[in-house]
Amino acid sequence: MEVQGIILVLSCQKHRYTRLKEFSLPKKEYSGWKVVYVIGDFFLDKNYTLEEDLLTIQCEDSYLHLLKKLGLSMKYLYEIFDIKQGILRAGDDLLFNERMLEHFLNAQNKPDFYGSSPTGQSLLTPTMDAFYPIREDYFMVHYYRQHPEDFQNPQHNLTDNISQFVRRPRIPIGPAGVLYFISNKACRIIIDHLEKIQFNIYHCNEDFQSYPYVIEDTGVSFILYLNNIGFVHSNSLYSEHMNQFDQVIAIHTNKYK
Repeated sequence: MEVQGIILVLSCQKHRYTRLKEFSLPKKEYSGWKVVYVIGDFFLDKNYTLEEDLLTIQCEDSYLHLLKKLGLSMKYLYEIFDIKQGILRAGDDLLFNERMLEHFLNAQNKPDFYGSSPTGQSLLTPTMDAFYPIREDYFMVHYYRQHPEDFQNPQHNLTDNISQFVRRPRIPIGPAGVLYFISNKACRIIIDHLEKIQFNIYHCNEDFQSYPYVIEDTGVSFILYLNNIGFVHSNSLYSEHMNQFDQVIAIHTNKYK
């Protein structure tokens, strides 16, 4: 089936009947872009199932494994669909401005890697300097201290010692994982890279002696920068402030929930 692109909404079983039920895209397709919602099922007996607009993949359903979920979703979506442009990766906690969404989807010559960076900066020509210094990032450690119940969820398949994976490249510029676009070219690079490491988010990158894959959006930036794909920043992707609704594609509604 040919589509212009995929609006890929990453979610999980926890939010299937809450956030996804209340999600703000009433249509199944926009300007030839199909809306697909994705959750993981660690015990699924096949690689994936696609029921209408819900893609369930055989994958841990945890926050820690989000890059794996994204990579496998992309892999299977390219098997299912003939995608002409790429994927708009979205979270499940967004309120969409359909007018601005359609305007973006219909735009020609989209950058390969496009989003809103917390720094407000683009990185058009990645160099090795983008990865240094290697630092310890305790974001995931702090997250799981606040969500200890996740360790008891068999669908998450979590290691008890997340703190051993805190070393990662710096990567100061790149999109927040709320909403960003990746072209066919960029998607293929991400899929190929993750296949080489068997979609293992605990993989230690020997060149940098660190773990670049435990945080999804920085992992995507790491992979694309390694392959000389630059990032283009725009303020029009999303905002945290409802009074900017007319200026952006979506409002991020659940940052602190």
